Amino acid sequence: MFETQKIDSFFSGEKNLLDEEEKNYTTRRTKVVRFFKLFLPCLTALLLGVGIVLFDFDSDKDSTFVLASEEKVYFEKFRMKNTVFEITEKDNDLSTLMADVVEETEPGKKQYNLTTPKAKTFDGTKTITLEAKTGKYDQNRQVLDLFTDVVANYDKQMEIKTNSATYSFAKEAGYGNEKVVGNGEKGYFEADKFTFDKGKGVVTLIHNVFIKNDTTELRTPETASLFLNGNKFVATKATIKKGKDTLKGNTVTALFKDTRSFEISHVYAEGQTQIVSDGKTAFADKSDYDETTGLVKLFGNVKVVAEGGYTATANNGVYDDKAQTFTLIDNVNVKNDSGYTAVAQKGIYNLSKNTFTLQNNVRITKGNNIITAPKAIYFQNKDEFRFYEDVRVTQKDGTATAKSGVYYIKKNIAELENDVVITKDGNIVRGDKAISDFNTSKSRLIAKGGGRISGKLIESTLKDKDD
Repeated sequence: MFETQKIDSFFSGEKNLLDEEEKNYTTRRTKVVRFFKLFLPCLTALLLGVGIVLFDFDSDKDSTFVLASEEKVYFEKFRMKNTVFEITEKDNDLSTLMADVVEETEPGKKQYNLTTPKAKTFDGTKTITLEAKTGKYDQNRQVLDLFTDVVANYDKQMEIKTNSATYSFAKEAGYGNEKVVGNGEKGYFEADKFTFDKGKGVVTLIHNVFIKNDTTELRTPETASLFLNGNKFVATKATIKKGKDTLKGNTVTALFKDTRSFEISHVYAEGQTQIVSDGKTAFADKSDYDETTGLVKLFGNVKVVAEGGYTATANNGVYDDKAQTFTLIDNVNVKNDSGYTAVAQKGIYNLSKNTFTLQNNVRITKGNNIITAPKAIYFQNKDEFRFYEDVRVTQKDGTATAKSGVYYIKKNIAELENDVVITKDGNIVRGDKAISDFNTSKSRLIAKGGGRISGKLIESTLKDKDD
């Protein structure tokens, strides 16, 4: 029962058997640990191999591994409510972007989906706000995309609505490729697309542009740029309509009193300028309209075309939309389908009376027949000219003068009255009335009411009975 060797050793002091046993125990434990260090990796590899065989991770989309990864991705996304971004634009203005919900599209990408985004930026002292139902914001590029019920407000002067829009805080510019409408207090506009440059303060409306207020409309199939700080539109191939009058031009610049009402104060048109009013159309190289005076000044190659088949040209002109008159100035030239031409230094179309008054060195020519006078008025309804003061008809072999006269265009004859004098081959004859036939280039005197014809005749001319 007793191990006498250990007892003798203990009392003799030759060797500590207890220590020796503990040492043997430690040695055995070390061997076991070494065994497991070598065995466990092998076991792990074995189990992994069995798992690969038993479970196809690549083809099984509902595997535990895949679901765990998706949950990990979801919880890594940035998602917050009532978040505000502070953005420094290139002009160092501080803009803000807020949303009810902000959620990253991918972890760490700094790209966010927005719910009810609202942005605020500044144009000098003016405030610009943007809002929509949803949006996306790329923080890396500082680009905001807005979708559904997009509303932009420029300093409470003008509200712009569309269905989608993009604004770059970095470039201080934006655009929209869907129909856009805008409203001021009394003004309205619409277009197919738009761009916005905050640095230049310009909103450009693109394709099928329509702008109106209480009295005026502007249309163009191309573009119209609204300069917000200058209260003006610059449009290409545009037409401005006011009442029954229209103004066209390759480039039309309209100045507004403000962007609340779009009430026009001035209009400049360049390139193929055209004004249409009451059946008459005026053309010019350029024009200048002042709403205060109601005058449109026409410059360069001015031409007026009337319904009656006649045209008038001049160096310059003025259209008065209040008096309804076209005034042609310098080198006025009138032509008609019937073949006559009329020239003067000044001509005035009166649209309400359908008359055309020629002044200063008036000269009408039809074949070999010429009528001159200081003043003549064409009556469109009667298709005739009436002459005043020192009227002179010059024909092939004589002249007739009087204080007044009428040229009947369709009959092609002129009738002179008041102090009529006919001169032919040195003969001078006076009477109450003279009729000059432009078809035969001959004139004859008529005594009215039993009056007499008097004159001075040269005897040698009486041999010709035809005269």
